[in-house]
Amino acid sequence: MPTISQLPAASPVSAADEVPISQAGTARATSVGALLASMQPAIIVKSPSLLGRTSVGSGGPEQVHVGLGMTISGGTLVADGLDHAAFPAIPNFTAGSDLVISNHGHPMLMPASLLRGLFSAGPNVTIDSNGVISATAAISTGGTATAVSSIGALPVLMSMASQDLVAVNHAGSDRAITYSNLLGGVTIDQAQAAGAAGDTDTIWVAQGSNVMTGQSFGAIWIWIAGKLPTYKSQIVEITTNTTLDTTVHNGRMLICSQPVTLTSLTNNMGSGFCCTVINASSGNINLSAGFISSNGSYLLAPWQSAALSCVTYSGGTIAFAAMPGVNSVTSAPGQVIGLSGSNTTSTTITVSWQIPSNGGAVTSYIVHFRPTGSTIWTSSAPVISATTYPIAALQASTSYDIFVEAQNASGLGAASAVVAVVTMSAASAVPLQISGLTATPISSSIVQLTWSAQTGAAAATSFTAQYRVTGSSVWASVTAITGAVQTISGLQPSTSYDFSVIGINSAGAGPASPTITTATPGASGSVNSITWNVAPSGSYIHASGAIGINAHVSPATSPVQFGFSLSSTTPPTSWTTAQLVNTDLWGAYVATPATAGAWFAWAEGLDGSAPTVSPSSFVVQ
Repeated sequence: MPTISQLPAASPVSAADEVPISQAGTARATSVGALLASMQPAIIVKSPSLLGRTSVGSGGPEQVHVGLGMTISGGTLVADGLDHAAFPAIPNFTAGSDLVISNHGHPMLMPASLLRGLFSAGPNVTIDSNGVISATAAISTGGTATAVSSIGALPVLMSMASQDLVAVNHAGSDRAITYSNLLGGVTIDQAQAAGAAGDTDTIWVAQGSNVMTGQSFGAIWIWIAGKLPTYKSQIVEITTNTTLDTTVHNGRMLICSQPVTLTSLTNNMGSGFCCTVINASSGNINLSAGFISSNGSYLLAPWQSAALSCVTYSGGTIAFAAMPGVNSVTSAPGQVIGLSGSNTTSTTITVSWQIPSNGGAVTSYIVHFRPTGSTIWTSSAPVISATTYPIAALQASTSYDIFVEAQNASGLGAASAVVAVVTMSAASAVPLQISGLTATPISSSIVQLTWSAQTGAAAATSFTAQYRVTGSSVWASVTAITGAVQTISGLQPSTSYDFSVIGINSAGAGPASPTITTATPGASGSVNSITWNVAPSGSYIHASGAIGINAHVSPATSPVQFGFSLSSTTPPTSWTTAQLVNTDLWGAYVATPATAGAWFAWAEGLDGSAPTVSPSSFVVQ
């Protein structure tokens, strides 16, 4: 009988194939299908799953999924926590809530109230039974602190920056404020009123650094007293007729190198004004009638001096001249010389003369005049401290005889030679003297002049405005002015200027207006650069409304002014001060020019710095 290894190989096996089996000791044959029918098939389940029975009735094992939050790891069923996302959320977390925790590897529940036990309040902090955390501070009751602040334990700063924060209590709430705003908010009117000043009073000073220290008034006075022996008065030389002004003449020594007239204007001088005048000229210095003289004389002879002051008291405000002692008059004045007439109009003649070259000192002059051929003379009131006199209310195209006499306590001196002067015809008279002149500073470099307009046949048809630094003898001028207002630009900040205006018509120039004096304010800050943001463009109707313009300015806080000019190289004659719009942007509405043409927009600092012209012109129709 062959062995199994000697048998031929079977073709693919099917359930109908038969194989031998031993059944109760007897050899039998059965099919492969029948043989395997009673055997359990192989069960294969992929992880993570379990085998079990979830259905009712007979059957084999079924696959069971382990579910959300569980997993099989290394044959062990473990929780992975992914099911927590499906837990319902509580609306409020309270002390009665429970937390799931791991306590040394064992899951447990912990009341939320136990969390407070992990925290303790530090210095100046409390935690109440409800879990509210609050700040505390030292509270003083009756002079005794009931709570202790730990501020002394904090790190010490050596300096503070402007943006550092300082703690404050504002209307019952704790807030913070920047160091700069804290200091900036304190004004002197919030300080408690002090008593009478004394040497032991102290003020804040900084010596060599920004650290503030105290200094007593007594120590300051000692310092000032040590400086007084070396203090020297400033010297101001005067060469032309001058109106005294506190900004130029107060506390100075005025040396007059020419025979001039000094005029008092108490509004410009102010109470407490004082100065010393020295006459270094070859003639007399005349004081205006506005002074009160200590000896009745208003003439200061060569190489004499006088003390001038302005005082306000219960009787009013006065300008006082402490004149040198006058020698007893032994003789009447000599003859007036050099008489002449000038600035003639149809109704006025201004006469001038020179003081007598001999005789006693002159205290006043008398001017006599009459129509040529008449026998009746008209005499003026005494002319004090002046060698000119305007004769008014005359007839046009009329000749007048004029002579002048000097007088003092001893009597009249010899009469001057008689001069004949003819008034102009009404149709060819030069303008009258300009009146109502005012000077208003617009900025640190600009002053606006205004004056009264003239009417009548001899009215001015144009004007010349002249100006100079107070005390200077050199005038600058602006000519061909057609209105009764003019802006003078290009001036220096913090400087006193004299101004005068002359009317002109076809007959010539009239007399100059009285000189007025004003000072420009200090510069507010120089401008480094100006960049146009909105410059005029397109077309505008002349003398219609205003044009809005603005520009970026550096530094951002430096004020600027805008104006229009027909030239890209010649600045405007009038300016409009700008307003800060935001950050570094400055803007203004400038009146539309009254004259048609191609105009350019200009901008500059109030002190004339960084003049900038727009790159393109705009049209005014």
